[in-house]
Amino acid sequence: MDYPFLDRAKWVTDKFILVMLGVFPLFVGFEGYDNVTASKFWFFAVATGVWAAVTLTLLVCGLITGERYRTEVRPAHLAVGLFLAIGGVSAAVSEYGTVCFLGGSRFDGYLTTVLCGLIFFGVSLLGRPRRRYMWALGVSATVCSAVAVMQLCGLDPLGFYPDGTNYYDKYVAYNSAFLGTIGNAGLFAAYLCLAAPLLTVYAVLSRTKRDRILFLPGLLGLGMLAVCDVDAGVTALAGCALIAVPVAIQNDRAAKAAGCVSGALAAAGLGTLYFWPGKSGTLYEMSQVLHGHLADEFGSHRGQIWKQAWGLFLEKPWLGGGPGSTARRFDIRWYSEVRNKTAVVSNCHNVYLGYLVNMGIFALLAYLAAIGCTVVTWVRRRKRNALYPALGAGFVCYLIQDFFGLGLCLTAPMMWVVWGLLETETE
Repeated sequence: MDYPFLDRAKWVTDKFILVMLGVFPLFVGFEGYDNVTASKFWFFAVATGVWAAVTLTLLVCGLITGERYRTEVRPAHLAVGLFLAIGGVSAAVSEYGTVCFLGGSRFDGYLTTVLCGLIFFGVSLLGRPRRRYMWALGVSATVCSAVAVMQLCGLDPLGFYPDGTNYYDKYVAYNSAFLGTIGNAGLFAAYLCLAAPLLTVYAVLSRTKRDRILFLPGLLGLGMLAVCDVDAGVTALAGCALIAVPVAIQNDRAAKAAGCVSGALAAAGLGTLYFWPGKSGTLYEMSQVLHGHLADEFGSHRGQIWKQAWGLFLEKPWLGGGPGSTARRFDIRWYSEVRNKTAVVSNCHNVYLGYLVNMGIFALLAYLAAIGCTVVTWVRRRKRNALYPALGAGFVCYLIQDFFGLGLCLTAPMMWVVWGLLETETE
């Protein structure tokens, strides 16, 4: 039986994936970094909305004309659906009302959550992992990293910074560090955590010689992670290597040996951290956390943020305060003498803790269950072709950095695209 409308829906989904991996990362808007969050949100929201509307219209037309569809509903679909449903209930009962829809200036409300969920379901049910997606991501990663290299050299080739400033005016002329075509340096690192391992693993495993070219954006991204001064990116990359390398190895015996080595390295690393002799720096802070001491200033004040976030969770443990309500509930402000301005904390700086605070414990458990289901799928499909090990490596690396990340719409939609590709149907 022919399925012309279904085939068109798949064609539209293919083009949407190319846009989200190849164009979306490079779109900054028309005001540089001044309004980059809003610019990327509206690009993501409009692109996703148009794609979803066109796709749904095509599928409905197919049903009207007699097409009959069979879908493979996987455990991850059920878990993500439950996560979205709990988020909707949380938003509906929240005392913060319409704030939960958009989520304020960070656009981290329920609308963003729903759009990301639509991406997951649409891509997983209508998409397929394809080589062209690797190349689209490779092009965007190359351009983004090249722009960041020039910015680290003190240049501003595309005029993203305010007039007369550059990267080294961070925290003085403006309230953060910005790099590449993503925006905030932490989000730039999050993007590279997704792209660099994915491209590197694919370049290694692909049987097509031309795909070796993807080593260049992969290695460039790894290099930028090393120099962009974001510890979360380096930590995520180390954790990803321990997990992804054994999975990516195609020979079962060698994979088991690599898994044993990874386990030994992880144990040795934790032991080294626990007995770390230093008295300052990131390793010292991690060592103190292992000893049960989380000072307010640890992790660029993440210690203070996480402790207050945990208190907010205990106030509303079941459904949270509502998606995007964190900014209304936090009471942390820092005064900058250099800029003569007060910075207000509006994010948990930990995606998982953010879901716990905003949507409650059941939403977080559903989200973690969905991740667990996909990791199992990734391991089972690792020998199918070079695409699955690569997609899984980027996915895992991004999830690790999420433990320290903002989880905003500047990078999260790309992770949901990759997630959907990992859960595509088997037939």
